[in-house]
Amino acid sequence: MAAAVRSGHGLAAALAASGAFPAYVNGVVRASERGGGLGDALTGLAERLTLASATRRQLLTALTYPAAILAATIAALAIVLALVVPQFQPIFAGQEDKLPALTQAVLMLSNTLTGAPFSTLAVVIGAPLLAILLVRSSAGRQWMDAHSHNVPLIALRDQYLAAQFTGILSTLLGNGVHVIDALPLVREAIGSRRWQTYIIQVERRIREGSSLSAALAADGLLPITAVRLIEVGERSGKLASTCAQASAIIGEAARARNEKIVALAIPIAIITLGGMVAALVGGVMLGIFALGDFAG
Repeated sequence: MAAAVRSGHGLAAALAASGAFPAYVNGVVRASERGGGLGDALTGLAERLTLASATRRQLLTALTYPAAILAATIAALAIVLALVVPQFQPIFAGQEDKLPALTQAVLMLSNTLTGAPFSTLAVVIGAPLLAILLVRSSAGRQWMDAHSHNVPLIALRDQYLAAQFTGILSTLLGNGVHVIDALPLVREAIGSRRWQTYIIQVERRIREGSSLSAALAADGLLPITAVRLIEVGERSGKLASTCAQASAIIGEAARARNEKIVALAIPIAIITLGGMVAALVGGVMLGIFALGDFAG
């Protein structure tokens, strides 16, 4: 980048050629170079990128503990089914049809795991992958569009994307980029196909004569609070600042929802782990007690 600038290229061109920054960063720098406010623009970009990094780090930190509990659950179940339950199978030999349903289910799971470990592993790994493929299919995206408000994780992701959308838009508008030129840059920075399609529709409506707030409100993807703030910004001539306020409000709501989900996920995961292990142990013990009854 330094060599490109020394050879006569602008900073925006050097940043774009490096490929190290999102497209909206290049757009802000290009606009600020023309307007003469490059220093303030770089400061604002640094704050925006720092906030985005902190948000990603917060999400990863919040999801680490539930993910660790899930991994521990799977490992504990595998150990019990593969090593502990087979030790009791000789005791139950020939009496399987008389055993309680829970004991029969535990024995069936143990036989499946020990008899076909690679097939079981393929199912355990393949099921989440299949779910991801289904979610990313056109039918899956339509389902998410229809039920996004009812699924906590999808709604949480939409909130974070809404905060990212309004925050980046604020940064671009505050540095002299026109709305119709800012939206494609925001679209490139958003990693969701659904949101990219939504922004394309917003661009189309604006070109047809709609205001930004009306175009954003048409599909209902952006929270109504943000739409109302943007409408106020259009009327008052302070669109960049109201977009920043909307981003702050939505981001705070997303963080509060994230904390609530994590606070519920941890005890649910622990209870689920304990319940599954208790079911396995209980199945074995019920089988032993049932054999005692048969002998009596």
